[in-house]
Amino acid sequence: MNPNVRPLCLFLFVLAIVLTGVAAADFTGGEICVNAEITELSPSSVGIDEEFTLAIDLESCGSKAPEDITFEIISIPPDIIVIEDLVTRIDEFSYPTSERHLVYHMRTTPDANPGPHIIKMKLTYANKALETTKYYEVEVRVTGEDAEPRISTVKTNPEYIYEGDTVDLTLGIENFGEAIAKSVSVSLDHEFKGIKNSTIGTLGLNDSQPALFKFKANKSGEFEIPVIIEYEDDFGKQKDEYDIKITVLDKKGSLNLASVKVDPVLPYMGDTVELTMRIENSGDRTINSIRVYADHPFKGLKESFIGTLDPNEDGPAVITFIADQPGEYEIPVTITYIDDFGEEQIETNINLIVLESNGVAGTVAIVLIILAVIGGLIYNNYRTKKSKDEIIKQLMEGGASSAKNKEQ
Repeated sequence: MNPNVRPLCLFLFVLAIVLTGVAAADFTGGEICVNAEITELSPSSVGIDEEFTLAIDLESCGSKAPEDITFEIISIPPDIIVIEDLVTRIDEFSYPTSERHLVYHMRTTPDANPGPHIIKMKLTYANKALETTKYYEVEVRVTGEDAEPRISTVKTNPEYIYEGDTVDLTLGIENFGEAIAKSVSVSLDHEFKGIKNSTIGTLGLNDSQPALFKFKANKSGEFEIPVIIEYEDDFGKQKDEYDIKITVLDKKGSLNLASVKVDPVLPYMGDTVELTMRIENSGDRTINSIRVYADHPFKGLKESFIGTLDPNEDGPAVITFIADQPGEYEIPVTITYIDDFGEEQIETNINLIVLESNGVAGTVAIVLIILAVIGGLIYNNYRTKKSKDEIIKQLMEGGASSAKNKEQ
C-alpha cells in the first residue's frame, strides 16, 4: 500500500466510526418530546346552535421519534357537542420530525349559554421508562342575542272603571328581541286587593301572550302602576320595568235600599210586624249572594237572603218579628254581598214606631191625632181661601173706584 494513502484511509475509518456512533445515539439515547398546538378555531366566535371546528397539531420536539401517544379531550361544557371520538391514540411517529394534524367538529346546543366555554385536553406519551403528561385548554366564546318582552296592549273589563268595580286586566306581552325569552313572568305593583302576578312561560321571536290579572278598584283616582317583567335570554336572567296608567272613576250607584214597608204601618206592642225592604241594584254589574240583616231588639227573624240581582233589578228582603216593646227605634240595617275578593257590605238605618197598646184610649188618641191633622189642614185651607177672597174683593173695589173717576 502506498505510504501516503495509509494515513488517509485511517482518517476515513475513524470518521465513519464517529458518524455511526452519532446516528446510533439519535435512535437509542436521544430526547423524546411531543407538543400540542391549537392551530385553528373556526369561527372564532360561535353562535347558539352553530357548528365550529377545532384544529390541533401534534409535533415532535425531540431528537428521537416518540411512541405510544394519546391525545384526549378530558372536559367539555354540557352545551358543546363533539362529533369525533374524544380520545385519539397514535402508536408512534415515523421520524423525529413527524407531526399529526387532528380536527374536531363541534356544535353548540340550542340552549347554550353565551359567554366563554373552556375545553380541557391532555397529551401523554412514553418517555423512556416514564410517561409524560401535558395539559392544554382552549376557550370557545359563545355569542348570543337579547330577548325583549314588552307591553304591547292594555285592556280592562269593564272598559270604564268605577270605584268598587272588579276589574279584569289583560296585558299583551310581545317579544321584540332577537332571542327566545324563557320563564317569562309579569307582576303588577298596584295597591288594590287582587291578583298581582301572572306567568307566561316562553315567548318566541315576535311571539305575543296575554298576562291576566284581576283586582278590586276600591278607590277612585288616576294610578300609575309599575309592571315588572322577568325572563331569561341568552345572557341569563333579566328584569325590565314599565308603567301603565289606570283611571278609576268616582263610585257609581250599586246596591241601595230603595223602599221600606211596615205592616201594620203603626204597630202596637204585641203585634206581629212584617218589615219589607226592597234592595235595588242600580249599577251595571250583577251582584251575588245578597243578604240583609236588620239588628232590631225584638223577637223574630233578623236576616233575609235575596241571592242575585242583575243590573237595574230589585228584590224584597222580608223580616218578621213581634213588636214586644213600645217606643221609637232606629234599626241598623247591613246589606252584605260576595264578589271575587270576598264579602262587602253597605250600612244604613230605618226608623220604626211601636205604640204602647191597642185599647180604646189608643184608638181615640190616634183618631184625635188624625182629626187634629185634618182640622189643621181645613183651617189652613180656610184661612188661605179667606185671604184670597179679601184680595179679590179689594181688587174689585179698586177697579170700581177707577171706573167712577173716569166717568166724572
